[in-house]
Amino acid sequence: MKNKLKMLPILFLVIMTSCKKDKDNSTIAASELSTYQLAVTLKKQTGTDLRLFYFTQNGNEITATLEGLNIKKTQMVIIKNDSFTFDELGDGNITYKFSFAKDVTGNLSFKNVSVTNKADITMSIDGSYISKLSDIKGDFDIYGYTYENMNGPYGLTFIKNTNNWRWGISANNGTYTKISRGAWKGMLDGKAYFALTIEEHYKGIMRSFLLIKGEDANFYKFGLV
Repeated sequence: MKNKLKMLPILFLVIMTSCKKDKDNSTIAASELSTYQLAVTLKKQTGTDLRLFYFTQNGNEITATLEGLNIKKTQMVIIKNDSFTFDELGDGNITYKFSFAKDVTGNLSFKNVSVTNKADITMSIDGSYISKLSDIKGDFDIYGYTYENMNGPYGLTFIKNTNNWRWGISANNGTYTKISRGAWKGMLDGKAYFALTIEEHYKGIMRSFLLIKGEDANFYKFGLV
């Protein structure tokens, strides 16, 4: 009996420690992500890759959608300790973890972004972007945006009131379908392309850029003119 009584404080300590570990100290709600869009560029053995994460609200649930050149996956958002994890394949092999901070005005930013790939441990985050949907320039079909190639010749232009785009490398027009604000998937000369828009500082000013991943395995960056 005495031994059992001696064990009680230890059991109590174990229970309290377990409770502390399970406690959620989040300061943000999943619903706050519905007005944002996340993007990451990835360093892989095969080159640079691109992923987009956007959010939709269905009743009280927030659903995250991951898009890549040849992938689309949805998952319910669960925030714990101001972090959100997305399982790309649904099998735990490729996971992304986003940790957020919130300023006094309620704006969200990244505290940390990481990726784990069990099949390719060299994969890493090259760039991470969090944007308010209201800040993203995504009306390609209305304004006919023109972009310059940041890494070479041949810019691209969107043709007003159509779902067509023109790139200087081809004499043909490409087609595209919007998938989210400032993001689309399209075709040009029989090849698939995936693009998303980010806002970042460039030479002292905030500028809009279009990041494109091509079926040719190349990665492109264009700046809005």
